[in-house]
Amino acid sequence: MNERDADIVARCLKGYETAYADLYSAHAGRVRVYLLRCGFAPADADDLTQETFLQVFRSLRGFDVARGSFLAWISNIARNVARKWWRKLAHPENFDPHLAEETFAVDAASGSSAEAVLREEFASLGTRVEGLEETPAQLVHLRYVEGLTTRGIGEALGMPEAAVRMRLNEIRDQLLRELQNQGVEI
Repeated sequence: MNERDADIVARCLKGYETAYADLYSAHAGRVRVYLLRCGFAPADADDLTQETFLQVFRSLRGFDVARGSFLAWISNIARNVARKWWRKLAHPENFDPHLAEETFAVDAASGSSAEAVLREEFASLGTRVEGLEETPAQLVHLRYVEGLTTRGIGEALGMPEAAVRMRLNEIRDQLLRELQNQGVEI
């Protein structure tokens, strides 16, 4: 656990109310993006983010650093909250677990040098995405920023879902090649 999280958790366990807000601020964005990438509508993702943190706050005393990272622990809670919700829905086929899991994999490395490299790599990726033509950029935005499923993108753009998947795969491969040519390890 990094020092900031350790400090926040310690303050939470001592009962400081502002620490709970700090904990939420530190990690809610990542949880929300995970839930959006799972295919939840933005309003549902907001509700489920709050539900995730209610569970985090209730279970905080049970967190054990020896069993894994703090972020992994939060991600497991978010995953369980998402799965419970999806089981209640009539059409859970929009769930994209592989894409959603990538959200939390990014934070596996910790430390300031790893974070600096990661920021640099994200900046490079951002530059590449900005350089895309209009349609590919729109596909990337709808998928990875808005969190739409391939079905949702197809409906929004009037494209067959299979075509959306194919184009996203082509764009991803193109971006990976460009990043690798620039020396970014993928």
